[in-house]
Amino acid sequence: MTPTTYPIAFDDVTAARARLAPYLQQTPLRRYAPLDAEVGHGIRVLVKHDNHLPTNAFKARNALSFMTALPADQRARGVVAATRGNHGAGLAWAGELLGVPVTICVPHGNNPEKNAAMQGFGATLIEHGRDYDEAAARAAELVAERGLVLAHSTNDRNVIAGAATLFAEVHEQTDRLDAIVVAVGGGSQAVGALLTSEHFRPGLPVYGVQARAASAAHDSWHAKQRLTTPTADTFADGLATRATYDLTWPTLRDHLTGFVAADDAALAEAIRILLRTTHNLAEGAGAAGLAGLLALRDQLAGKTVAVVLSGSNIDAATLRRVLG
Repeated sequence: MTPTTYPIAFDDVTAARARLAPYLQQTPLRRYAPLDAEVGHGIRVLVKHDNHLPTNAFKARNALSFMTALPADQRARGVVAATRGNHGAGLAWAGELLGVPVTICVPHGNNPEKNAAMQGFGATLIEHGRDYDEAAARAAELVAERGLVLAHSTNDRNVIAGAATLFAEVHEQTDRLDAIVVAVGGGSQAVGALLTSEHFRPGLPVYGVQARAASAAHDSWHAKQRLTTPTADTFADGLATRATYDLTWPTLRDHLTGFVAADDAALAEAIRILLRTTHNLAEGAGAAGLAGLLALRDQLAGKTVAVVLSGSNIDAATLRRVLG
């Protein structure tokens, strides 16, 4: 039986996988000897390459799971969401695929290359506010004003089920797995890791990692109460949230084995390590799992650990700074 602090059941993951199967192929799970050597401590690192999905990020799963579950009348009304990029790109891609109008709210100064990707898939883009949370408030207003359907990046059962399909694949792709280290922004990916581990490998340790400059979930987990932060000022825009979320917080609170924070320098180093050892590009949030593993390597010495390269949509200017 699925514990009550999970927002979905494993049957929801199975249903999401069936809906996604006509559109998405399984992504690779790979091991790289140079990466193992870089991490050290006898750790065997398994990299789940969701950067190989159509929008170069795992959020394609979340968005398509949401879209394919919508009834026809809601598809006709159109969908609205707030994003820093990857959730919006996933929705725009899924909307183009399924013929659903998509409106995306982004904060002012958002990554211009991510904005271009969303518009390239046909989404209407609205710039509002100084960060994700203020853009999300505008998206909620558009639901009331225009009757659009809200596709929240975290607080939706079908979104979470989509994220969980990632880890259902991981568990089926390897016979040996001792731990998972997973990035936490809103928490859909982490909840997916926890729920599927409960099904496939009960008791498997799952660790969260969040940007130190956007650490609401991390701080809440250690305090055992929900906290907010006044800012979320990190170059890892996929992690730049200031709060916890109703559907994911109880699961993170009750089931994560540990939770670490990585500063921007550590996230940048993880990007550089992935580039030179796997020759795959990662954005800040996409490299957070590896940054967390590096922080936990004494604790996880000798283990086989899975991390997700969850997105590669880093803009050219940020990449130049990271590599410089």
